[in-house]
Amino acid sequence: MAVADKSQPRGSGRWRIFAGIGPIVLWQTVFFAIPVGMLSVYSFWRMVNYRLDYSFTLYNYVQILENPLLFKALLLSLQIAFAVTITSAILAYPIAYFIAKKAGRFRTLMLIMVIVPFWTSLILRAYAWKLLLGERGFINAGLVEVGLIEQPLSFLLYSPFATALGLIYSFLPFFILPLYTSIDKVQDSWLEAAVDLGASPIRAFFEVTFPLCVPGLIVGAVFTFIFAIGDYIIPQMLGGGKNLLISQAIVFEFETSQNWPGGAALAILLLAIVLSMLLMLLRWVKLEDVV
Repeated sequence: MAVADKSQPRGSGRWRIFAGIGPIVLWQTVFFAIPVGMLSVYSFWRMVNYRLDYSFTLYNYVQILENPLLFKALLLSLQIAFAVTITSAILAYPIAYFIAKKAGRFRTLMLIMVIVPFWTSLILRAYAWKLLLGERGFINAGLVEVGLIEQPLSFLLYSPFATALGLIYSFLPFFILPLYTSIDKVQDSWLEAAVDLGASPIRAFFEVTFPLCVPGLIVGAVFTFIFAIGDYIIPQMLGGGKNLLISQAIVFEFETSQNWPGGAALAILLLAIVLSMLLMLLRWVKLEDVV
């Protein structure tokens, strides 16, 4: 009868676990936990006559609500993020459904087409949108040429519309991919069984397909909302600084105003919004539902 090998030291298993998670814990501690802790401490200080006052205060958080510029930036950021998320959901669902159920042998090619924009820099894509949306851009020039408008449409660039359009284009793939994964898991035989039981194709879709896609919808919505509310490049390049968003307000506080406590408070508020969305995601969705 074989005897189990007990020559392995007892602590070797613990060292393997530490070796596996140690680098991740170290990375997150150095590059996330410590910087966030420093921001948190800064946010409870205050700038007085261009000097740091180290007394504990909630002044910076109160200013976010009382300062019209900062409060408007927060509201506009939330409005644009929600608009981008809803519009992305409307656009992403039919695309993901077609790829999962109708694309056939072209499925891989279409998935590659979805992620192709990630192969180029976000800044280059933003410049491309400026060429399209500008007063002398391709869209305005084309509309003037065919006689649909007499003057260029000024709202196409340097506006909340341009910012939302750029964000939708940039982050739509993050909505399509988890949706595709959820839809692809829905077996055609389940829909056939629903039809055999007397359900119409539309009823089978809303009672079988759509409920099973909800995890993908939630994941896509959370990712898109987080990226949209925290992005800086798109609002800066396509918004033109005419309508301040929270990401731009943070940069303004740190770089222009040199008000680090104020910028830290805005950053902590933005982080709180992001973490609340992630906690909601973990509460409502299981990882295996979208992987």
